[in-house]
Amino acid sequence: MTGDGTLNTPQAPADGGGELPAGAPLILDQHFDGDSLYALRATLEAHVAQAGLPEGRASDLIITVHELATNAVLHGAGAGRVRLWRQAGTLHCQVSDEGRAKAGERSAGRPADQWPYEHGHGLWIARYLADRLTVRSASPGSVVTVAFELPRDDRLPRFSLVRHARPSHVELALSGDLDQQAAQEVGAAVQALLSEHPAPRLVLDLTEVTFWDAIGIAALVTAQQRVNETSAGVMFVAGLSEEFRQRLTALSPTGFTFCDGPEHAAKQLPPPDDR
Repeated sequence: MTGDGTLNTPQAPADGGGELPAGAPLILDQHFDGDSLYALRATLEAHVAQAGLPEGRASDLIITVHELATNAVLHGAGAGRVRLWRQAGTLHCQVSDEGRAKAGERSAGRPADQWPYEHGHGLWIARYLADRLTVRSASPGSVVTVAFELPRDDRLPRFSLVRHARPSHVELALSGDLDQQAAQEVGAAVQALLSEHPAPRLVLDLTEVTFWDAIGIAALVTAQQRVNETSAGVMFVAGLSEEFRQRLTALSPTGFTFCDGPEHAAKQLPPPDDR
């Protein structure tokens, strides 16, 4: 999964990315206002699943679009339009603020690049859950487009978790989709380790993880929190790309220690006698 631009400020690329390509068939084209957000969520759920987005990432997209639509209602003109299309292995969803109020309704609000961008706000959630985000001004209003990569045909969809008992630590090697089912397995494996070792020394090897969703991310956060609760436990996360490291750091309320690979992590662990 890849991202673009900085991770602190949503920016549109210089080429005006996020535009609907000419001739691209729309999967969904629906207007919304404050009274139709629930209906929008239900419609999105049906269409993104049919487009091939896995259940967990489909939920991430629905949450993201709901937040953007809510921002358009609260901070924009009070209404907008959602368009969904698929292109080059990616699902794109565009939320446009109509930018002007109808006669008798409230006046237009702020453009999207002036919407709140703080922890928990719609743009913040969109930036870290989506694979790409663009924000641009339009006439009237503004447009936010998020992109969610569809699973590649050659990925390892079946999740597996292999435990390796190393001389100085335990290594959990994860591969495939880090989703809701995987989250349960990760949680059980970490719980078993904590039952065996009051001060666990754990390396999570994510080198072979090919897809993830917010629930999978939550499993990593929970694992780190559980280890932090021990008297002298330590956990390293290995094998992540720099983009994934930044995304995980942004979405997590607790800090992680990252290493390039499991071998590097093993060398960075403090000696067992230092626990």
